[in-house]
Amino acid sequence: MTRHFTVLTAGVVAVGAQSFLLAPLLPDLATALHATPAEIGRALAAYGVGVVLAALLLGPRLDRVPRAGALTAGAAALAVSAAVSALAPNWEVLAAAQVLAGAGAGVVLPATYAFAAELAAPGTEARATGRVLTGWSVALVAGVPVSTLLADLVGWRGVLGALAVLAGAQVVLYRTLPSPAVPSAPRPRLATALRLPGVARLLLGTLAFMSAFYAVFGFAGAEIRLLHGGGAAGAGLLALCYGVGFGLGAATDRYAGRVGLAPVLAALAGVYLLLAATVGLLPALLAAAVAWGLVNHVALTLLVSRLSAAAPDARGAVLALNSAATYGGAAVAGLLAGPLYEAAGLGWVAVAGAVVVAAAIPVTRSRTARPVAVGS
Repeated sequence: MTRHFTVLTAGVVAVGAQSFLLAPLLPDLATALHATPAEIGRALAAYGVGVVLAALLLGPRLDRVPRAGALTAGAAALAVSAAVSALAPNWEVLAAAQVLAGAGAGVVLPATYAFAAELAAPGTEARATGRVLTGWSVALVAGVPVSTLLADLVGWRGVLGALAVLAGAQVVLYRTLPSPAVPSAPRPRLATALRLPGVARLLLGTLAFMSAFYAVFGFAGAEIRLLHGGGAAGAGLLALCYGVGFGLGAATDRYAGRVGLAPVLAALAGVYLLLAATVGLLPALLAAAVAWGLVNHVALTLLVSRLSAAAPDARGAVLALNSAATYGGAAVAGLLAGPLYEAAGLGWVAVAGAVVVAAAIPVTRSRTARPVAVGS
């Protein structure tokens, strides 16, 4: 069983490395592809569009196909997209490749979270969710900083080529997972899953949470390079510090059932204001990034585990909606944060993130009802 969770966590690492890598390399991509930061921001937004499309088109089918098969197909899409990205001659091709990458992530992530909950012992689903979520921390602490160091040595194209190899290896690993019998019940519809008690409120919380995250994270690396100098490796310091904090947040997983989501979001809004206040002071900004990662881990674990518990018979569909909300937030951030960043800088982007998260607090205060079965 431990080996299965290791494979699932490794898949999150692969997704995380691919989804986070472009942010600290944004200036290099803009220069090489003769694009503006806002145009590269649109490429980041294209990744989110791919996830949303996969969630809406494939989400209802995730509960009626073997989890291992879905994971294998998603990882294959990630491998192809990374290879195409490495060869992209302009930002439009990069954006198209990111749509495919997003589609792969839109399958891998909900299937991973649902599989983790199904493999967990009764009553430990939240801890199991937190366990696979540590893959995001590994991607940030190890994957992204190492990739940015390699980018300074071999260029961003070489790094994306390496990511294609990593995703290809994950295809092989997924084939070692068990393939339980697929339920024969009717396939749940996304609209039905959306109407489950508490699901819509939690998805709105995810949308706000992720919009704020991607808005700030997407341009933090560029801001550090602009204000404090250094190459891609210097920009990767923030990802490293965020990842350390995210990993530290795993120590709170055992208490996930006792913490309210609204207080965590309130703390997160305060962290965004702290980030805004420390943009000009690199050591303070990096320290704030550690706190940012820790609070984000707690919030993400609460959102995913509560959505997973909302409908045990339709976890794939509900968590596909979560992926749609997650990368819908990324798409919104990519489209709107770019102009705000170019006009006012990262500080005001972080303030906007605080406002968005704070606005979600009253929405998430309502208690989620007990899980119910879902049919078609």
